[in-house]
Amino acid sequence: MNDVIFKNEIYLSAEYIRRKGLTQDSVALIGDAKPAAYLKATSEYLGDSIAHFSSATDVQGKFSHYWYVLDADDYDEEDLQKAVIMSERAGSAFVCIVLLQNIKESDTIRKYAEMELITTMDTQLGAIRKTLSGYKNVKAIFFDRIFGGDFDCFGLAGIAQEAKESNSVTVTQAMANRWTSALYIGDAVTAVYTVSKLGKPGNAYNASSFYLSEYQLRSDIYQMLAPHGVALHVTGETSEPVYAALSNGKLRSLGYENVCDICDALRYSMLKNLDRFSIQTDRIHDGYSGKLNGLRVIEKDMLREIDRICRAHDIKYFICYGTMLGAVRHGGFIPWDDDVDVAMLRSEFEKFRQIAPKELNSRFSYESHTNQNGYHYFFDRITAKDTYFASKYSDDYEMHKGISVDIFVVDNVPADPKAAYRFWKGLMRRRMLMNVRWKNTARRDKAYLLSKLLLPFLRLRSMDSFSRSYEKAVRKFERKETGWVMPASSDHQYRGTFPIETFSEVIPYRFDDVDTFIPVGYKDFLKAWYTENYMDMLPLSEQNPFHDYYRLDLGSNITQDNNTHFDYMGELK
Repeated sequence: MNDVIFKNEIYLSAEYIRRKGLTQDSVALIGDAKPAAYLKATSEYLGDSIAHFSSATDVQGKFSHYWYVLDADDYDEEDLQKAVIMSERAGSAFVCIVLLQNIKESDTIRKYAEMELITTMDTQLGAIRKTLSGYKNVKAIFFDRIFGGDFDCFGLAGIAQEAKESNSVTVTQAMANRWTSALYIGDAVTAVYTVSKLGKPGNAYNASSFYLSEYQLRSDIYQMLAPHGVALHVTGETSEPVYAALSNGKLRSLGYENVCDICDALRYSMLKNLDRFSIQTDRIHDGYSGKLNGLRVIEKDMLREIDRICRAHDIKYFICYGTMLGAVRHGGFIPWDDDVDVAMLRSEFEKFRQIAPKELNSRFSYESHTNQNGYHYFFDRITAKDTYFASKYSDDYEMHKGISVDIFVVDNVPADPKAAYRFWKGLMRRRMLMNVRWKNTARRDKAYLLSKLLLPFLRLRSMDSFSRSYEKAVRKFERKETGWVMPASSDHQYRGTFPIETFSEVIPYRFDDVDTFIPVGYKDFLKAWYTENYMDMLPLSEQNPFHDYYRLDLGSNITQDNNTHFDYMGELK
């Protein structure tokens, strides 16, 4: 588990650095203080050129950046001086990374953003500042108390031990008035990259992630463990406020942000200390008001119904996308997944579309633009009638919102890859226009101005006509035996084409407790969709449900899930 957590923290930092364009090259990282290992690992993940040396004496070669990591309580002043001079002579940038341990407490605070660096290490810091002064190429960054990974400024291991042994987390009234700041290890790495890339020479920056009371910290941990039977004990008397914090306002002026919120940072940090609890997917369950299992039960019922109809009429279908990956990698649902997808070749789908609406169990309905029911997605679906499932995306559209299984179509495409790409690109443009018309408002991305100009003209056509036109376009090569296919209407990212043999035959495959099918070429499909490493687990920070839901109601199905929690929104009647 510790290795998984370490990789997750490196992933969080690296993806932030890549997204912000902060990658560095030709860096000499000097020092063996613990953050150096995280900086080195992150650089390797990113493919940056960083060489690690224990001291300035060991440095060999020329570098455009020097990063010197030291502990303010224990460092070699002579070695630091040597490194600074070396960087100046080379005309290179120099970043001094200083780990602080004891931030001075104060009984007053006006505004967190105005706090200055005040510590009990005035002598040590004075010496460091003196060493760094007078050089035009030097920047400094002071690290707050660090947590996560090998760091534990909050005593999380002790809190975890208490929870494991006594099934409780204790807080005192006095903790509510003890305020502190701290730095998550993922933020520590990105802070160095930020200062190195965007900081100004001659400036010092304070790096901290969060500002909270000890009471709030323990309360957040309690909420994480409450579903596992852990109780919260509140004791003791109140006390006068005490503050010990660094201001990161100057660093944030460079565009610096946290890699994740405090709840996630604590969850990732606590995992290695909580082998008794399985808290890896708690946020998913909390996010669905405790009804993720009930949601899945209904989806599997619909999958069984699709399977029944297809077997009765000799229609070839297969599970696809995350459902296929879940079956192959997990034997069922991906632990954090919340939906079921199936697919068919166009010829099989047309038979299913004719038969399914007439033969479906009365619990379910068939959703399609052909039913003229206000549904205009680019795929059909089976929906549980008395349920309600609104996501951030679907809530923008007027249609029936229920728990559903999506049915995608694999269509013929040109054999020439360039022609196939142009075909797919044309479909994506049509989809953009349809979404603008259906949503009846301009987009919020780079297509905002174009969509705003086109919207009055798009309103002149009905959504039904858009859907008919789109389906005609996607079926353009239906009667041509090109030998190549793609699920043309299913994704906003081009994944390439497949030989029709990939999907022309299906094989039995178990999905949880449902008998279903996957295509004979499923390995090629999974490689194209999820890379050749599709059997590898995602980092913890990426293990989240795809849909950002607003409201979920299980309707009459709520009684099927004994673990369902109280739903403050209420169930459908």
